[in-house]
Amino acid sequence: MRKIHILLLLILGQIAFSQVNTTDELYKTAKKLDSLIFDVGFNQCDLSHYDSIISNDLEFYHDKGGITSGKEAFTASIRNNICGGPNKVRRELVPGSMKVYPLYNKNVLYAFIQEGEHDFAELGQGKWIKGSRAKFTILWLLEDKGWKMKRVLSYDHHL
Repeated sequence: MRKIHILLLLILGQIAFSQVNTTDELYKTAKKLDSLIFDVGFNQCDLSHYDSIISNDLEFYHDKGGITSGKEAFTASIRNNICGGPNKVRRELVPGSMKVYPLYNKNVLYAFIQEGEHDFAELGQGKWIKGSRAKFTILWLLEDKGWKMKRVLSYDHHL
């Protein structure tokens, strides 16, 4: 029984400390990519850079909206529903919620997982109205010497 406890503590310790520090370059890269997807793309509706940071075979899983497959479908969804619809939506990363986990193959970084929480608000009658909070997990893959958003889970949307 004691061996099981020790093994469990080792595993939990590894999980708890495997994320990168907020001062790490990979964390800063994740923060910049997050800003490009959401602050610039989602909030400001400037999608011009999406082509360079979204994988062609993106899979986006949303607990309320279903599955979006492919870069073109994802970009069209943002353009038509977030930027082109009658109700503008804004997304904000919950401060302190973002975590980044590097993925290695034979000691070579090939991907990372970004997870966190974000808040949404909708513009109504000239002011922002608080909407839902949700969790997200994004797999970023190194493709052609650049980071590409490959898989996304957006879940636990609640008020």
